[in-house]
Amino acid sequence: MKNVLFASTALVAFGFAGAAFAEAHSSTSITLSGMGEIGITSTDSDSTAPNTDGELQLHNDVDLRWALVGMTDGGISFGANIDWDEAPDEEKASVFISGSFGTITVGDTDNAYEQAMIDIATGGIVDEAAFYESEYDELAGTGDVSGAAAQIGRYDIAFGGTTLSLSYENGTDYDTTSTLTDVEDVYAIGASFAFGTVDLGIGYITQDDDESAGISAGFDLGQAGLVIAYQDGEFGGFDGQNIQGSVTVDFGGGTLGANYVVSEQDDAVGTNDQTAYGLFYNYSLGGGATFTAAAGYEELDTSAGVTEEDTRFGAGISMAF
Repeated sequence: MKNVLFASTALVAFGFAGAAFAEAHSSTSITLSGMGEIGITSTDSDSTAPNTDGELQLHNDVDLRWALVGMTDGGISFGANIDWDEAPDEEKASVFISGSFGTITVGDTDNAYEQAMIDIATGGIVDEAAFYESEYDELAGTGDVSGAAAQIGRYDIAFGGTTLSLSYENGTDYDTTSTLTDVEDVYAIGASFAFGTVDLGIGYITQDDDESAGISAGFDLGQAGLVIAYQDGEFGGFDGQNIQGSVTVDFGGGTLGANYVVSEQDDAVGTNDQTAYGLFYNYSLGGGATFTAAAGYEELDTSAGVTEEDTRFGAGISMAF
């Protein structure tokens, strides 16, 4: 009873505080949303951790999202977005201002390359049907090295069906007494285009001698959707390419999807070949609850002549609030 009374009292206090804030700042708003997950999952992996050797494991996740929005007397919008995953073990936050000049966002947010490229469809209670190389999307900025939140500044401007994006991520030049490695700045550019039922996205990202370029396309086929993407990059002096594709179809009152990834990446010995594919199904239970099930498989043939296989599957219910 004490817990219930405390929660009720807190909600009433929050309600009065929110009402007073809204009255004093009528052009501002605060929105709280979130999600929860419950289910089972399994991983049998030769290369990645955690590996449960195919045994079923319980899974849960909680995510809270805060959206704060306001407007100046001159009509310029401003706001902040906060994401607490496992509230608040993993926190992301960014702040923006927006007007006729475009939108400027600073914080732990997508770079211009990620903003423009169209992601293939994936699924699963813990992304069991999501095998692809993230290094084509991100290069290591300060946050990735120090463990602190990423500090990315991105500028977006839209006109007609076109959106252009530019971004910069902090690097760090440490003094001679530091044991940390210097980190170069990261720059990216991207553009997305909407042509009726077809969307296109292109991007380029660079950090010192590392770079990646990509092109992607999404097609709305009515009861089905198709995404294709190609990326080519150079990391640490070695080349890499990948092709990704996904298809989703309305089926049995839900959505059935499949994806496929093939990639090659050179190293000092030779070429690493990766082939991966996933299958997933989502079914709405109403009220924000969705049943999801997925399975994925990856095979990596390393330049050392070793073949590594990863298999995942899982099912559960995701809840949107």
